Amino acid sequence: MTRHAGHWAAFILLFLGLLLTLAWAQANGFVSERVTVLWSKAIMQIDGPVGFNSTDAFFPPLPYVLSIVLQWIIGSVSVPTPFLLSAGLGAMMVMMWYSNLRYTADVSAITSVLAVALLVLNPFFLRALAEGPEAILTLIGTWIFARGIVNLRLAGNAPDMMKVAVGLLVVSLSNSYGLLICLGALPFMIVAARPSMLVSSPIGYLIAMFYPVAAAIFSLWFISMIFDSSLMPLLTEEPVSISFTTHLIILAGLAPLTFIATMRNVYTPYYFMPLLAAFGTVFGAYWLNNMFHMESDPSLAIAPMLAILVAAIRFWPPLNLREPIILVLLALSLVLSLFSLRANPEAETREWVAAVQGVPLDEYKATQDVARFLDGKDGILVDVERNPEIVPQIDDIQRLIVAGQTVYDWALEGGLLRAKYILVQNTPTDVLVTDRILRRFPELATDQMAFYDEVFANDLWRVFERNEPREGLK
Repeated sequence: MTRHAGHWAAFILLFLGLLLTLAWAQANGFVSERVTVLWSKAIMQIDGPVGFNSTDAFFPPLPYVLSIVLQWIIGSVSVPTPFLLSAGLGAMMVMMWYSNLRYTADVSAITSVLAVALLVLNPFFLRALAEGPEAILTLIGTWIFARGIVNLRLAGNAPDMMKVAVGLLVVSLSNSYGLLICLGALPFMIVAARPSMLVSSPIGYLIAMFYPVAAAIFSLWFISMIFDSSLMPLLTEEPVSISFTTHLIILAGLAPLTFIATMRNVYTPYYFMPLLAAFGTVFGAYWLNNMFHMESDPSLAIAPMLAILVAAIRFWPPLNLREPIILVLLALSLVLSLFSLRANPEAETREWVAAVQGVPLDEYKATQDVARFLDGKDGILVDVERNPEIVPQIDDIQRLIVAGQTVYDWALEGGLLRAKYILVQNTPTDVLVTDRILRRFPELATDQMAFYDEVFANDLWRVFERNEPREGLK
């Protein structure tokens, strides 16, 4: 009983500590786009206006469903629901890492605590944490997969095969980039396999582990076809131009030391081969991403390597200097990761670095300003799926007119604007317009819409109010 109480106390402290780091970034204006989209979707599905009709895809389903369930349980709070999920899942993963080092690898308690502390403070872990449950679930799935293939090589039994399948399934349903990790794992599963399995049934060996992933993805695709929901276009993102040198710097944070930890088992093939396969899976997925662009941020693409590093140090040979070497390895990885992450040119990661350093971000303040202006106003026409950041800032979203409601459909399908207020993006003329209202009524961009006057504008938003003509002029 005391041991369970201690575990719960440790989990709560970890949860609050991780949540505090997210709150600090949010206080300085950083909330990642994925967190914003997930939070907005959850709010609209649970508390949104009656008749709301979402047109966005539901992929990836695992973080989406978890966010909706948590939003239904806790209701509206100032903390983003995905942040609560991310902190909770992150704390659970850290607890599993500690347990694996302390009780399975027989590492001393103090070394295990210091090891997980260095892992938690690693910038790649904190960046994944700030990205929400998608990135954290990908880390968890990758770790389950890495441990599973090692155990599968050692024992070759059905439970370990199922563990590998579960890890791949979690990865594939948590993040579109997870599909690339599964694709990268395919050739390396041959490297990791027990020779007896390949001799008896190589095809059956692969099907047993990849069938759950294939079944889940094709089921989602089939459902999206039935409901005419666009699944596949959302799997790719806008590529970021990164030089080969920058790629090497970003990889230097985790890849070299993970490879060293893997090579330490080179004389024990039943550890070395599956760990090499796990390393090759994530490393291969990173380079595949340069072709398929499923993850625009290279730091998030290489972050699952942290799970491989944890798996590799768990199987470090039990020599006299094992524990000091593990701590030095993780401390060196933390230092390298600091330099590596700062070299990333991706805008959102640079914003996160600035927010963590205490630099306020202007975009978050601009959204708060327009929300304050709209406070108390009703009948606000807005495209919430293209502007998800506005949803959490509105205290009563029943005041919004959204897709699926009559006034919204009249506007976009019939060209009849009847809303009291219209909220659209303040989009520069040389930028592609994503706001569907602004695309349907481009006159709003030049403040030339009949019967509407601009009553608010800042760097991100414009608000128009209906100005009814006098009776004699109708």
